[in-house]
Amino acid sequence: MKFAGIWLGRLVAVLAMVAGGLVWFGGAAQAATVCGSQTVPPGYVITSESLTSACTGGYLTETIQLPYNGIAICDNTPIPGGYVLTANYTTNNCGSYQGGTLNTPYSGITICGNGNGAIPGSYVITSEGPSGPCGQYYSEVIRTVANGIQICGNSPIPGTYAITSNYTLSACGIYQAATITTAYNGMSFCGNSPVPAGYVITGNRTISSCGQYLGGTLSTVYNGITVCTDSPIPAGYWVSAGYFQSTACGMYQAEKLSNS
Repeated sequence: MKFAGIWLGRLVAVLAMVAGGLVWFGGAAQAATVCGSQTVPPGYVITSESLTSACTGGYLTETIQLPYNGIAICDNTPIPGGYVLTANYTTNNCGSYQGGTLNTPYSGITICGNGNGAIPGSYVITSEGPSGPCGQYYSEVIRTVANGIQICGNSPIPGTYAITSNYTLSACGIYQAATITTAYNGMSFCGNSPVPAGYVITGNRTISSCGQYLGGTLSTVYNGITVCTDSPIPAGYWVSAGYFQSTACGMYQAEKLSNS
């Protein structure tokens, strides 16, 4: 009776998944089919899709499975964390979509520009161009971020870094290049930079290395600090006095922040 109960429980689970448009293949539950009207489960990728009688309403039947290094996918698939898109190509396995390849990232790997949203937080784009394995998209080289690294202007910038210079560089194709540096109290930065958490803008001025962008000063926030009005206000702080003129803030006014 114990084994019959286990079997019945599994049968009920399978029937529930069939009703929802999802059918698992194999005991390991590594591959499945899902109708295109269903959301792909987190962590899974689409490896093929076609029009079948199993899915109604004009939706394609999709084969999904857990990813691995070098897996071939359809390019309408979500890209799971820990993977990057390294190729685009024409395939008969993906309906009207292109195919692609996913790999685990490493410093110096070439990825495709249509997968930029999946670049891991510790990587930046250091060069790119129209040639390579990416079809109609730019091919991009990503590297592990480091203090003073040169990046391309469309690169994500990890949260503890700020832009300290902007310039033209052929390796970045149609984009400008920039140098990023680990943020520290009192550093000079360029106005096209994100402001790292815990920092505020305490000065605005022209800095030649910033090109067409205004430069400025970043400072670590503290209770009672005077900041420029173009500064973000860190969580837990509020404007306790403002607005007033400050030579340090240039074209912007100044305000005082407090947290108590």
